[in-house]
Amino acid sequence: MHTASTGIVPFVALAAALLGAPAGAEPPGPSLPGRSRIGVYVQSMTPALREHFEAPADRGLLVTKVEPGRPAERAGLRVGDVILEAGGEPQRRTYDLVRVVGRAPGGEKLPLRILRKGKARTLEVVPEGAAAPWPDPGAWADWLEHGMQMGSEELREQLRSLEKRLEELEREIQKQHESRQGAERT
Repeated sequence: MHTASTGIVPFVALAAALLGAPAGAEPPGPSLPGRSRIGVYVQSMTPALREHFEAPADRGLLVTKVEPGRPAERAGLRVGDVILEAGGEPQRRTYDLVRVVGRAPGGEKLPLRILRKGKARTLEVVPEGAAAPWPDPGAWADWLEHGMQMGSEELREQLRSLEKRLEELEREIQKQHESRQGAERT
């Protein structure tokens, strides 16, 4: 990364912590205290993934990572499982799982209805951490669904601007260097 672009690193780290695919996992970077976690990363599913994993068209989150030693692993969740429901609520977006797990009381069983190799089953995960009041989904859903895309274009533009400025500075330094070398020769 160019030195000039390090000003966006704190924003990117915070955005990754807030918007990354972790659902009930401790995200990298700044901690988000005050909500339950299970140690799993999920992603939304494309039609091709739904077909491959035999998931229904109206729900399902694909498990992409299960953190060792965390509640999801202890409950038997595996990479490639499809989470259909959590706490009886259909799971359609990563936000859905973050919300359900985040408000689940730590130490109490949370049922997860999953699909594994085309067969439905229920696992019980015991979240760690404390339940947190969760904002109205309508207030956050659009921002979580589209906020990073909107912000990413601004970040790309800022990065393009910084790269352009860096190129200008490099040209200026080169000119000064060539000018000094020419003066030394005369």
